[in-house]
Amino acid sequence: MPTLKTVRVVFGNFELEGCGNPARREEYYDLLRGLDPHLIGRTEVRGVGPGHDYLFAVEDALTPPGRPHLRPRGILGGPAVADLRTAVFFRPDVFRPARRNNPQPPASVWGCPPTSVDLSLTAHPAATRELVFTAAHHHYASPPARALEGQELTKAADRRDPADRTSEFPNGRPREALIVLDANSYPAPGVPGDTPPPAPDDVRDRSHVAHRFVLTEDGRHVPDTYSDRILRTAGMEDIARHLALTTGRTDVLAPAAGYPDQGGPCRIDRAYGTKGLLTAVEDFRVVQTTGLSDHPLLLISLSYRRLAEVLTP
Repeated sequence: MPTLKTVRVVFGNFELEGCGNPARREEYYDLLRGLDPHLIGRTEVRGVGPGHDYLFAVEDALTPPGRPHLRPRGILGGPAVADLRTAVFFRPDVFRPARRNNPQPPASVWGCPPTSVDLSLTAHPAATRELVFTAAHHHYASPPARALEGQELTKAADRRDPADRTSEFPNGRPREALIVLDANSYPAPGVPGDTPPPAPDDVRDRSHVAHRFVLTEDGRHVPDTYSDRILRTAGMEDIARHLALTTGRTDVLAPAAGYPDQGGPCRIDRAYGTKGLLTAVEDFRVVQTTGLSDHPLLLISLSYRRLAEVLTP
């Protein structure tokens, strides 16, 4: 296998891939395969029946024609109250699973349990540290529920490897983490070029004001930015925000979704990485899927060399 230079991570809310049209669904997967992803996070999956036929079908759809050795492996998250799940797919020639993190029990805080797996680099045995990769989907209608879910996601940055002890971290260094997330809420404003959250008076769907805004004691509705702020407090950074602040690029802050009656385009689909992981980020791109899905795809490019260095003690 030629030396891999770039690891491509694709994620997004794929609920309506193909928009119910089989031909468009095939076109959607042609687009996805064309991005040649090594790691995929699906933050919304519907229509999963008994067994794992869904995983087999998607693995098959993601396999490049005539290249069965590049067939990805899928992991499906636990069921939500509604017909909703998350999922992770990874190329075994690039990543191997060290462990799947414990699935959330039905009584957990999660409306839709995340899919999380600790990954190692397949062809780099010296890289014994692990990458915690998590695909998550926040509650659609409840800021308090999203606050609890955001707190739960901080555990990704707190997962420690007791075999990787240092004087700074005597109980084990935290693993590197990458979270891809349909946040159903907003990033904290203030980054030049970012799309600001809508004003509540501009949201025609009034139920959406209750879903995406927090009522303050003085009677104002302010955008829900809790998950973004708590993840960054926990040492992870919004990757698009990171690139915008370090390179001055604003194209990375392109909106990921948003209906006109809900306040218009916004960045509710986001990715968060730990400090070491951020040093491997080369690019972030919003891939439009107009007519094929209600959400675009988001593509993160990572330097394989730098990622291997970060995961090598």
